[in-house]
Amino acid sequence: MKIILADPPRKESHYDNSYPNIGILYLISYLRKYCSTPLELIYLEGDCTLEEHLRFIESHRPDVYGLSFAMWTADLAYKTLSSVKRRFPKTLTICGGPEPTANHELVFENSTVDICVLGEGEATLKELIEAFAAQGDLAQIPGLAIRQPQGGVLLTPKRPLIHDLEEIPLPAWDLVDLRKYSGMHINRSSPQTHMLVSRGCPFDCNFCANPVWKLNKPWVRMRQPQSIAQEVKLLYDKGVREIYMTSDEFNVSEKWSLDVCQAIQSLGLRDLFFQCNLRADNVSDKLAQAFKDINLWLIHLGIESGNQRTLDGIGKHITLEQVERTCHIMQAAGIKVFGFVMLFHAWEEQGQLQWETAADVHKTLDFCRSLLSRKLIQYMSWQVATPMPGSRLHATAKKFNLIPNKKITGVWAQNLLLPGVTSSEVKKALRRGMLLKNYYLLKNGNINLSHLSRALRNLKVILGRQHG
Repeated sequence: MKIILADPPRKESHYDNSYPNIGILYLISYLRKYCSTPLELIYLEGDCTLEEHLRFIESHRPDVYGLSFAMWTADLAYKTLSSVKRRFPKTLTICGGPEPTANHELVFENSTVDICVLGEGEATLKELIEAFAAQGDLAQIPGLAIRQPQGGVLLTPKRPLIHDLEEIPLPAWDLVDLRKYSGMHINRSSPQTHMLVSRGCPFDCNFCANPVWKLNKPWVRMRQPQSIAQEVKLLYDKGVREIYMTSDEFNVSEKWSLDVCQAIQSLGLRDLFFQCNLRADNVSDKLAQAFKDINLWLIHLGIESGNQRTLDGIGKHITLEQVERTCHIMQAAGIKVFGFVMLFHAWEEQGQLQWETAADVHKTLDFCRSLLSRKLIQYMSWQVATPMPGSRLHATAKKFNLIPNKKITGVWAQNLLLPGVTSSEVKKALRRGMLLKNYYLLKNGNINLSHLSRALRNLKVILGRQHG
């Protein structure tokens, strides 16, 4: 049986092609190890147009075609799925990832896909392929939404999560040429890639959907340190010289984080660099030194807001004092900090809508500017709060009619219609945020050259030389 697992054809959009789809690489490695059906597995990467995508499928004629996507590429994915089904009607079309998991009704409404895989996909896809090969009953497989011939959708029971992540083989890194991918916007060395060190998050911020990992518990699972070190060595031997250790927060357990650092340090790879995500409430001098010992040179810190009222309202469970303390610890250790904030939050308290005014947003930008000027952070970026399907923010936005009838995209995105907040106030705040972001990006360096043109283009927008 021939299986193609694909990314959306990104040449149809402006979406970054920073990394290969690690979710697909995990699916392939799992199928290689556990699937009883003989398979030819093909990863169709996203560096192509839709027509090139279709021609590739034509040349291979798969029995099963699968597409993985998130909200950001949903419209392109719908178009791709429908095009594939129209041209290859006998091919079983499936899809998975954050968007199908959170919003399968919308996927069926906007495409002609046959099946959505809901949640963690490895075991579900294995059972689906085995049943399809044997002409079995797909309705008996947990974790699926299946389009019915007579209309409607059949939902099967939820799929239990894989508790022991060591059951899943390392990703199928042999299928990709990592030199084709640009990596993070900021880096110390190249080639660069990412690797998944944990799955899920124990917290429940109102803006986070995280639907793939939250269909069942436990909400967070961590890989064994020695397994992580094994993958680090594998990637190093493939020529990788910088790794983003992907985790919602690398410091959810300090002991685990220290053990991971020790396992990596024992490899003795002194020309290899790392980045990771941190929360602000569980950071110590000991952890910072462990980061320093493995060349972990940059942390990505979820600050979210410069208003304590907002942090409390969105369920972040950190304080501004903890943010500053973490930044001081990293500064003392010589580790750089990338601060990330969201602007124009909204939340609900005791049935009443709460939101950030333009003044609140400027207070957040003031806080970032203060951290930048004191060199407590070196970089910052922002996003307008987005009501992602599956999040509490999305439920709040629907309840209070905050979602625009027509989505404003591009530089001046306005994802929530907040009371009393005008579009001109939004543009003014976003212009200031872009200036801060790009000024300090250019000032502090380590810019990935493949992303430099974007930074310069953004500055032109800020300075009014072209309209966003």
